[in-house]
Amino acid sequence: MSLLAVMVVSLGALSVTGQAKTSKANQVKAAYIIDAKTGQAVYAQNADKKLPIASLSKLMTLYLVETAIKEGKIKWTDNVPIKSNVRKMATSSTLSTMPMAKKYQFTVRQLFAATLVGSSNSSAIALGEYVGGSNAKFIAMMNAQAKKWDLEANFVSASGLDNTDLTTYQLNLKGTSDTAQNLVSAKAITIVAQHLVNEYPDIVKVSNQSAVKIHGYRVPTSVLILKGQSYYDARVKVDGLKTGYTDQAGGCLVATFHQNGRRMIATTLGSKWKFTANNNLRLMLKQQEVYHQVAPTTVNYRVPGTKTTLSLVAASTTSAWENQKQPLQATQQLAVSLLKNRPNYLAARTPVMRLRLTDPLSGTTTTIQYVTPTAVTIGGPMQWATTTTVKQPLNLNLAFAN
Repeated sequence: MSLLAVMVVSLGALSVTGQAKTSKANQVKAAYIIDAKTGQAVYAQNADKKLPIASLSKLMTLYLVETAIKEGKIKWTDNVPIKSNVRKMATSSTLSTMPMAKKYQFTVRQLFAATLVGSSNSSAIALGEYVGGSNAKFIAMMNAQAKKWDLEANFVSASGLDNTDLTTYQLNLKGTSDTAQNLVSAKAITIVAQHLVNEYPDIVKVSNQSAVKIHGYRVPTSVLILKGQSYYDARVKVDGLKTGYTDQAGGCLVATFHQNGRRMIATTLGSKWKFTANNNLRLMLKQQEVYHQVAPTTVNYRVPGTKTTLSLVAASTTSAWENQKQPLQATQQLAVSLLKNRPNYLAARTPVMRLRLTDPLSGTTTTIQYVTPTAVTIGGPMQWATTTTVKQPLNLNLAFAN
């Protein structure tokens, strides 16, 4: 049986490291791809480096809107007060995707759709002010949520615009520089998207629209890799989620898709061609990755230094993503302290052995814990080995009995 832990894979011919052989279509500053349910990373490049993310910032804004609705603080049908400076931004030919004529009122639902589908900056800011009470208070909420999730992130804007644009509309955060912008890692914004998708799964349905119509105005999608759009690739189908672009950030994209029947999230930052780079990365992973069982569900484990063999069961899933070209090294480690000179009583579900699966390329390790299915007594006294760790790579077919 071959193995996979949390993998960081090499793109080879499709490398996005920006080296000489890399085409501009595949160049990105950072990338991160995860399984939305388990959080397992199947690709990472500069994933922890804080970078400008432009309108991907709106994913945090939308998460906080969804949470406010869930907690009963606001409703989808509420009409949102919109300040004159925000309506003025909506008239900009470069910063707006939806006009906000004074004669019209806008509901939370309408502004949410315009923010997600059309990346409306004024809609995102209006929502933030409604949820937080003010622009500054809402940005504080964004940073507090990032801190709660322990993310590499710093927000100064609900929309993703930087201060070079926000200052014109008196929306720059007090105490920030003239060029301040949101700085968030690829991993961090992927985790924000993961929370959105898992906690509020309808987000994908909303984002998977070619356009939304609000007060007769058609707001087209910015996600041009959706079905029917110009960069759609049927080999790696996408059903959402969000784009971003500024001169400083470059092309940014978070895409949701399915592979092997599992929900995945792929983020690319700082790309020259954001849709092509993300498509090509997902295509490479489709060709190399498979999700399947990578370790036994039950094992017959001989306690190191003794003649005692225990039947153990895995305490968590034994399935994971596996890169077909990257085998893992496996080691076992005793997970319980045992007395040497008298019997040991182990209650049911006592952790006894840890199976560590290590990616030899990245050094990333995932651990599967094996526990006693029922209470058991180990007799004593026993002779003990000098170490409780098996350091050499193991062949699981030989080491364990299923």
